[in-house]
Amino acid sequence: MKRILVFTFLSLSLLTLMVGCDKGSGGKRTLLPNVTGAAGEVVVVINGSVINESIGNIYREILEQEYPMLPQSEPIFTLAMVPSANFTDIFKTHRNIIITKVGDEFKKAQIVTQRDIWAAPQTVINIVGPTYPAIEKMITQEKDRLIHLLEQAERDRVVQNAKKFETEGLRLLVEKKFDISMYFPKGYSLNLDTTDFVWISYETPHTSQGIFIYEYPYTDTNTFTPEYLVEKRNDFLKRFVPGPTPGSYMVTETIIPPVFNSLMFKGRYFGQMRGLWDVYQHPMGGPFISLTTIDEDRNKVITVDGYVYAPRLSKRNYIRQVEAIMQTINPEPLEEKDQE
Repeated sequence: MKRILVFTFLSLSLLTLMVGCDKGSGGKRTLLPNVTGAAGEVVVVINGSVINESIGNIYREILEQEYPMLPQSEPIFTLAMVPSANFTDIFKTHRNIIITKVGDEFKKAQIVTQRDIWAAPQTVINIVGPTYPAIEKMITQEKDRLIHLLEQAERDRVVQNAKKFETEGLRLLVEKKFDISMYFPKGYSLNLDTTDFVWISYETPHTSQGIFIYEYPYTDTNTFTPEYLVEKRNDFLKRFVPGPTPGSYMVTETIIPPVFNSLMFKGRYFGQMRGLWDVYQHPMGGPFISLTTIDEDRNKVITVDGYVYAPRLSKRNYIRQVEAIMQTINPEPLEEKDQE
């Protein structure tokens, strides 16, 4: 299978806060320093008098809830709660910052995002309002948006890296074979290339992050059901992903059934599954995520399936990285788009 983290920010004017979302450098060259902190870490800046009150507890409840479908419990984010008076330069270059501000100048509670204020690529989320109860109510209602902003920030960093430092040959192979485009950062390599299945992975002595891409004819109107997708997934895994001992192979764990969601992404319908995998007749396992769509022009079902194997290590950041690479998928090859 081993193919297999006193509010000096307010020198910014209120007018700047209210303009909306600053997209930042977008991966382009900048004079700002690189961000600090580990993937998945968030610095929450809040008045020290309320850091352990209900507002602080709400931040913890939202941002430290369990990451879905991992073999052990891990929080969505790792928080560092910093009193406003202690928000000094050492924290300002952090990758993800939430700054809470209460004052009469704010007519209502709202979320305002900014990019690359003190470092790059950085996301600063300003949560402002007239009172703490107003902010508490707002972030409780907008918790999904808050999580999405931070998740997207983490994914964007991986995507920028994948596009800037890609293994170009892999993208060209995928374009030619499946008529889609994807970026793979340096370190990823080809493990297997067969008629309708490709296995690409990044291997270290202690981890494996891999992506399977496979296709099959679109013949069943029940394609976008978890049962059908698991059946197809297991068929490909049994044939092409052997385990380390004779007769072993990767398989989808069904005791804890995968979670299925449908979504629109880049103008196309996708079925998404999150779940766990293990190895038949061998003690191995980890999380996976898959995206499935239909290529109507070729009447094919295409699945991009990412997995992580990291025994004895936390897996949240590894699966988040794989998911970000998967989301570089473009239903149209870049070569065709360049010719338009």
